[in-house]
Amino acid sequence: MEELFVGKGDYVIGGARSPAFLDLDGAKHRRPVIFGEAYDSLDGYHELAASMFSGRQTDIEEWAVMWKELGADGICLRLTGDDSPALVKRIADRTRIPVMVTADTDVLKEVASLVDDSVLILNCSDREQSLEVASCSNNHIVVAKCSGSDPEGLSKEMSARGAKNIMVDLGEGKLDDSLKGLMGRIEDYRLEGINGNDHSKHPVVCDVSPTWEQHRSDVSVRMATMCESTVALAVMMSGADVIIVKGPGAADMARVYGEELADL
Repeated sequence: MEELFVGKGDYVIGGARSPAFLDLDGAKHRRPVIFGEAYDSLDGYHELAASMFSGRQTDIEEWAVMWKELGADGICLRLTGDDSPALVKRIADRTRIPVMVTADTDVLKEVASLVDDSVLILNCSDREQSLEVASCSNNHIVVAKCSGSDPEGLSKEMSARGAKNIMVDLGEGKLDDSLKGLMGRIEDYRLEGINGNDHSKHPVVCDVSPTWEQHRSDVSVRMATMCESTVALAVMMSGADVIIVKGPGAADMARVYGEELADL
């Protein structure tokens, strides 16, 4: 599988040579990279999740710094504001860890022109945005949003439009009947790449933060965290290379268990 270098060579994403965490010939003992999400607006944000960040969630820059302090490998910024491109640059300069950005297409294009390609991942929300952003991505990593579409075909078309570095998103992670299908898609895609399919070689990113949408605001933080952690571990064991989480508990559990499994 393809390897992508993010940051100043600090993080290597992908590079699998076997199913996840199996000690086969040539297997690389590498855990998934964990990104914590932060928003520039709390409108509609889960109240229970907000309680985990000690008030720092009201300032996205402080929120991003907190994720670094908590040990996240990167930050996934969910942006809606007009000053988003400048904001991303400030956060990237201040935290000095990889930054993934979800935003409108115009914002993603402007961000790509402002922020060094070594630290930035452009996280597309649908197939159309993946194709549009691919044409102006330069050397930035672009996420191919493959839900409901053929990952091979989409990544091939993105490459034809100029995308040099691609990760694939095969669907969001939730603790419901859809999880088994998602795990199967990740496993199948990874095995296709390992077996030599050049169009199934890209690292896999999975967003498990939608798990929180399944909980009412009166459920305990522990319960919601355990559900998100369960999904994070499931997609990790299936072969996801990057995991986006909402809560620090899931981030910590995925990181610790990933390190333990990688060291076996």
